[in-house]
Amino acid sequence: MKITICLLMGLILVAMMQPATSQEESKATVALLVDVDMPPSPSQDQEYSAEDNLHKMYAEIKNRDMTATLLLNQDVLASRIRLLLAQYTVLSNFEFAISGKHTNDQLSSMSLSEQEELIERSIELGKAARVCGMSEVEVLGFMPSSFDQNQDTYKVLDNLGIQYDAGFQAGLIYEPGHKDDLWPYQVEGHQFYALPISTVEFSGELVPLYDRQMNQSGVSSTDWQDTLKSKLEKSIADGEPMVVLLSTSTSGTGDYFDALKSFLNYARSREVTFVNARDLISLATNDSLTLTDRRPTECPGCSEEEGIGVSISRVMPEPTNLTEEGELNETMEKEAVI
Repeated sequence: MKITICLLMGLILVAMMQPATSQEESKATVALLVDVDMPPSPSQDQEYSAEDNLHKMYAEIKNRDMTATLLLNQDVLASRIRLLLAQYTVLSNFEFAISGKHTNDQLSSMSLSEQEELIERSIELGKAARVCGMSEVEVLGFMPSSFDQNQDTYKVLDNLGIQYDAGFQAGLIYEPGHKDDLWPYQVEGHQFYALPISTVEFSGELVPLYDRQMNQSGVSSTDWQDTLKSKLEKSIADGEPMVVLLSTSTSGTGDYFDALKSFLNYARSREVTFVNARDLISLATNDSLTLTDRRPTECPGCSEEEGIGVSISRVMPEPTNLTEEGELNETMEKEAVI
């Protein structure tokens, strides 16, 4: 009798432990999409500010052995920031994806030919952000400014061989029959995949996991940080991907920057896998993940002793702004890039 009771108790304990164990083994995959944003026709100071915000975010992500996808428009790719981007292609697995010309483009107001010319030019500039002989850039992703696109955009993406379009939001902006899809899915009748930005319930409303929109709505950095952590826990429990859209003008500075660092630390403590958008597409379509490594294994033109000993340096102008104490706000290297 005692043996029977012990066996029953053991079975009950095992049954009670199984859900917790299964949940603990479930892991989320996080994809960070970083919109490198700055105003059209930026001033020199605005370019430096955008570059500084980007590089701070890049460092926080990379220093934790994580990765992300950088969303680049022509204003960014034609600015001094392209020198920094070229160095990223050598030293990291960060992916480049492209947008239009400006942050506030309205593709739906353009003809098919105008859209194709615009997006094709963005691809050309994206591929050119590299170090000759040391790195190559493959542009496979696209995101329309302000999520504005139409059927002509879809045709252009097919024509130009784009693999995925991040102009979608789970439950808010989606293709017919895919309202509840959280994973990337192929757009019917087209060759590319829709990549939905994750959404959350906030103040009784479904909103995208997008820092700039949250900030403009008056959401504090503390609430934003809590929202990210809560969404991560749900993603872990459900085994679903978490796709976050960040802007350098919001998460690259101030309290939102602190919130980003806190979230990255929290995600690392939960042993979450970070991927770029291209790898998330691969995971969704192949049900397996092989992280892309674009870093060069050799340096053509370098001797064996030299290898690829490249470190990031930033070219800064002669200082003009001083603090009240008469010191520079920042000390930056004034070396030639690579």
